[in-house]
Amino acid sequence: MKKLFIAAVVVALALPVLAGTDDLPYAPGEKLIYSVSYSDTKAGICVMKVVKRVTYEGHLCLKLVMELSSSTAFSDFFYVKDEIESLFDTAILGTRRYEKHLVEGDYAADEILYYDQEDHTITREGDVREGIVASGCDALAAFYHVRAQDIRIGGELSFPYADATRNETVKVKVIKKETVTVPAGTFECFLVQPMLEEETGIFRQHGQVYIWVSADEYKIPVKITGLTWFGEVRCELEEFIQG
Repeated sequence: MKKLFIAAVVVALALPVLAGTDDLPYAPGEKLIYSVSYSDTKAGICVMKVVKRVTYEGHLCLKLVMELSSSTAFSDFFYVKDEIESLFDTAILGTRRYEKHLVEGDYAADEILYYDQEDHTITREGDVREGIVASGCDALAAFYHVRAQDIRIGGELSFPYADATRNETVKVKVIKKETVTVPAGTFECFLVQPMLEEETGIFRQHGQVYIWVSADEYKIPVKITGLTWFGEVRCELEEFIQG
């Protein structure tokens, strides 16, 4: 379950440059709640929130927060408690600051990244990585970057992803439209398929990942399925609170 939900969203929902930034499909107060299941076992809950607007180094940003925790039953097998925060610049749709605190089984990590979008650098603990892609997004910011995209059936899309170890353009195919039912309701969706590289999170070398994105003004990923090192994982939208 390591980096379960965030890995799927980051690489899977990679879409093109926005048509505009004046009409974003989310606002402070929005909350998305997902169930995470392994086979027929509920493995955990993921909550994503648009907390508030902030000004960071002169740039207007949205404070985004993700909380991922394993269920009581699944914690006996693999304990997860992740907290991630991103300051997302709404003018360029890229990250300004990223912070994570992860506990995943025996693994734990804390990290803060500072993005200089003008100089195309990322700084971590004094080390500077140069040459990052323009409007580079961290894992959490990418989730919100893609939601304002123009998704079209048959298209092959891309978006810039950058963090301390990755710096690339990830491609995604838009396959078709279909109706999907999840705990939050029934949605008409676009089915999209990410073109994953060998080292893409927990899904590497274990098969294909599919994501169903609501075909409405919100473009919410309502369902994700994929193979991991311990089997098939499914993420489904439980509740959507509009901001």
